[in-house]
Amino acid sequence: MNAVFLKLKCLLLIGVVSFSLFSCGGGNGGGASSVLLPSVTGAAFDVLVVGKQSYWKDTVGHALFNILNEDMPGFFQSEPMFNIIYLNENDFSGIMRPVRNIIFFEIVDSVYTQGKISYLKDKWSAPQAIVRITAPNEDEFLKVLSEKKDEMISYLVDAERKRTVSFFSKYSNREVSLKLKKALDVDMVIPSHLDKYRIEKDFMWITNGNIDLTQNIVVYSYPYNGKEDFLLKNILSKRDSVMKRYVGGPTEGSYMTTEYRYEPSYKELIDDKGRYVVEVRGLWRVEGNIMGGPFVSRSYYDEHRGRMVTTETYLYGPSKKKRNTMRQLESMIRTVQFD
Repeated sequence: MNAVFLKLKCLLLIGVVSFSLFSCGGGNGGGASSVLLPSVTGAAFDVLVVGKQSYWKDTVGHALFNILNEDMPGFFQSEPMFNIIYLNENDFSGIMRPVRNIIFFEIVDSVYTQGKISYLKDKWSAPQAIVRITAPNEDEFLKVLSEKKDEMISYLVDAERKRTVSFFSKYSNREVSLKLKKALDVDMVIPSHLDKYRIEKDFMWITNGNIDLTQNIVVYSYPYNGKEDFLLKNILSKRDSVMKRYVGGPTEGSYMTTEYRYEPSYKELIDDKGRYVVEVRGLWRVEGNIMGGPFVSRSYYDEHRGRMVTTETYLYGPSKKKRNTMRQLESMIRTVQFD
């Protein structure tokens, strides 16, 4: 409880605007505004949840909390997807409004006829993500939350991703990006602190070289042989062969491979550029050593060059918190362009 109040105390240091809880004034609803909105406040993946306290302490609050508090997928250590801060609706005032991610929930049978989740951007600050969950009763609330939870999580994660790309686009390592372009004919935003690299044929490894929390991006390409290249077993087989060849471990004869004791997840997606992409999320380990950690890879078909292009990020930092760093690097590997 003290930690929650400390968090709120920090948030109370910013913002001065005052509106009613669901006021239509003071924001632009995601459109143009005649006033310049303040920047968002709070840390990445902070979520402020606002609603009636009696519901928050009951089934409704437990269900919402459990969704936001789910573990990050593909991590050895337990780490929640979001930092959750609850605030009673009566305490939501102007000083809290610039928070980067806000979820409002409201249950009123005289106002709502069914459960609904709606989304709003840049109401009191920018770039701000707001979720509003409304329902006439608890059953309808729980129903719509169950049906739309993945959509809601994706909306909040995507908002953080866009903030990350916007930031690192301004503070990127242009020199390393140019090296990548020359080596693989691939464009990507590379964070400025990733300043060490290794280049081989159709392969580039970029890292910060920090032994406390090693951050890595790997990009490699290979000839496209058909749609079978997108099968999970083939993506992992190629990954293992590339990593064994180029990413050695700390001892003689050791090398990186996939940790198959924990089954990697596999998703087929269409990205924001309209491209088909397969995302694999799992764990890596070093053969011949005890090192390991999470990885995320995305594989594309570069039709113009008749090749597969895989971008991957992985981390190493025993006992270190990895969620925010992994999410940042995930955002970077999504910026890949090769057309």
